[in-house]
Amino acid sequence: MEVVTGSSSSSFGVHLQHWLTDKRARDQFLIQCSVDLEIYWNIGAGHLKPELFDHRTIFLESAMWSPSGTFLTTTLKTGTVIWGGATFFKPLMFCDHNMVKLIDFSVGEKYLVSCSEYDRKGAALKIFDVKSGEVKMAIERSQGENATGEIGGISHVAWPIFRWSRRNDDKYFARIEKNAIYIYETKTFGLIDNEPLKAENVMDFCWSPTDPVIALFDPTDADEMQPARVSLIHVPNKEELKKKNLNGVRDCKMFWQSNGEYLAVLFNQFNGTRSTTYQRFVIFGIKDPGIPVEEFELENENDMIIAFSWEPIGQRFAVIHALDQRQNVSFYSVIKAHNRFQFSKLVTLEVEQAGSLHWSPAGRFILLAAMRGCGGGLIFFDVDALGEP
Repeated sequence: MEVVTGSSSSSFGVHLQHWLTDKRARDQFLIQCSVDLEIYWNIGAGHLKPELFDHRTIFLESAMWSPSGTFLTTTLKTGTVIWGGATFFKPLMFCDHNMVKLIDFSVGEKYLVSCSEYDRKGAALKIFDVKSGEVKMAIERSQGENATGEIGGISHVAWPIFRWSRRNDDKYFARIEKNAIYIYETKTFGLIDNEPLKAENVMDFCWSPTDPVIALFDPTDADEMQPARVSLIHVPNKEELKKKNLNGVRDCKMFWQSNGEYLAVLFNQFNGTRSTTYQRFVIFGIKDPGIPVEEFELENENDMIIAFSWEPIGQRFAVIHALDQRQNVSFYSVIKAHNRFQFSKLVTLEVEQAGSLHWSPAGRFILLAAMRGCGGGLIFFDVDALGEP
């Protein structure tokens, strides 16, 4: 198999996003069956069979697309092959990593992260430059133990290990370890300030989708002497932009709005007698002066939160919540006034089994999908009209 190498995508000699010029605006999908890999055009409704784009017989372990669909990757026992092309796929780059088990791309598709169960050189993790195939960073097995949980037992790896900054930026990436977050920059692939960000008992973190800002969560300690904490950290200077303490909180879920304007944090909090917990939100106004933080609760604090989702463009969000057999979806809007914000409920609608929320990329329209095993129903709403589905 001939693999082309080079320092730029133009040296590949192929149009890597040629499928976007399809006159019928079709997308592609792949099917892997044993050693056969097939790529099809999605013809659409009314056609019995999709149109075959390419077919290969390869002794591969797995296959996947890169985040934006620019590349197709196949993993072999000796490494990862990166494919691309216009009228058919051809191998563009080979990333050498014995017994590779897991792979992941950076958000902007500039780098490939590879995790191996065994490598003759001892590297458990490697980061490759997709264009040149150069190994930009390698983490040895002894260094990777804490980062992966148990690097020898791939089933225990929390994947992906690295989380990348900003959309299509790939400037920073980070991984979590006990009491620290290791933040790297891709200019040198070294640690920022040559040391990790210390965060005692840190449980989780996530990047803003638009800015070099990390949101991290530290739970309350076992003795509950220290409150839980949600912090916003600016990178690369590691300045703490905002902090919110939460009493009696052991876990949380964080939801960024896609424009990076808001961060909603859902957490379970003990009541006064510590006999039970109830769910609450705090919402950060990231773009507002001073980063105000407001608490948000449903009208019935006993309702169980099933799903939460921000509208991609705008100030609205949706919540699926339930109590006993009743299940509702409520829509809210953020109202700003005097450097603070409030939440205005737009409507609450009763729904049958729904477990997830999916907004249109441009907002306004939202899809409610039924939970697995509950019929698989889909309900569409025009939130502007607030009418019937």
